[in-house]
Order: sequence, then C-alpha cells, then structure tokens
Amino acid sequence: MLGMLAEHKVRYAIVGGVGARLQGTPYVTGDLDIVPDPDPANLERLAAALSSDVTTKKAADSTDYRPHPVVRPEEFFAEYFAMYQTTYGPLDILIELPGVGSYDAIMRNARRYDLTSYGLSIHVASLEDIIKSKETAGRSKDLILLPTLYEAADQLAREPDDYALSPDALVVDQPPAGTDT
Repeated sequence: MLGMLAEHKVRYAIVGGVGARLQGTPYVTGDLDIVPDPDPANLERLAAALSSDVTTKKAADSTDYRPHPVVRPEEFFAEYFAMYQTTYGPLDILIELPGVGSYDAIMRNARRYDLTSYGLSIHVASLEDIIKSKETAGRSKDLILLPTLYEAADQLAREPDDYALSPDALVVDQPPAGTDT
C-alpha cells in the first residue's frame, strides 16, 4: 500500500492503529488510516492510485463493500471517512483527524520514518495526536485502548531515542472476529 501511494506521489500522514503501532503500541488494526494533504492535485493522485477494477468501497451507512473501480477526489469529503478495499489491502481516508484537524495540523507534530529497505519515507501522526483523536471520537473500541496508548506515550516521552521502527509494525493484522474496524 505504501509503495502504491509513493508511486503516485501522494502526500499523507498515517494515523489510527498503524500510526500507534509504529510508535511502539501493541495496537491491532485491520486497515491503514491516512489523512491526505487536501491539495486538489494530491487528491487527484490519491484517487488515481485507488482506481482499479478490484477496488471496492463501503458506504458509511452500510456493512457491505461494493465494486468501485473509479475513485473521484470529491468522495474523500463526502463522509466522515471513506473506506476502500484495494489490491494492497484496506484503506480508510479521513480529511481531518478528530480533535486534531487537517493534514497541516497533523504534520506540525508528525514523526518521519525513513524505511530504507523499502526506499520510502513516511510521516506518522504523533502518538499524542492519535490519542487526542481517539478521545475525541469517543467510540468504545477506542476508549478501551486509551490506557495502553497513554502508557506508550509516557514510555516514548521518557526514552524517545530507544524506539526503533520495526518493519513488522507495518503489517496490518486482522482484528478478532466480531469486532468493528
């Protein structure tokens, strides 16, 4: 997924569970959440990257993914978040991170990781911003995880240089059956 986004020169910040996991938490998630730069040209590139004969989209009021081979930039603004299944896995797109704001607000505190073995650089929302978004969203699945996120944030604040990014953190796990993603 990250390679596909890089190939299309999409600017984005990783948020949500993968963002938390990249910063040392044991967070389990079934998808990659991103907040893209809302520049129209960037959103055009993101839409082009997602457009594929195998892409499906889930409407906010549905539990089913439906074929969606052509993605348009305006879709990213139509719902709180847009959920897609792609050849590379599931991707949720938010134009704003609750409690934090848009891409520019996230980037003020974001961490950059150079994944030299992949030839990529990625930006990840700070753990503090991810926590703020979970607090603001107030969903039960997020609130349950807050103590773990608080503990990880404290650890990261005490020992910021001891954390080494593991490529294993980029693996998206499937959550236990019966849980929402």
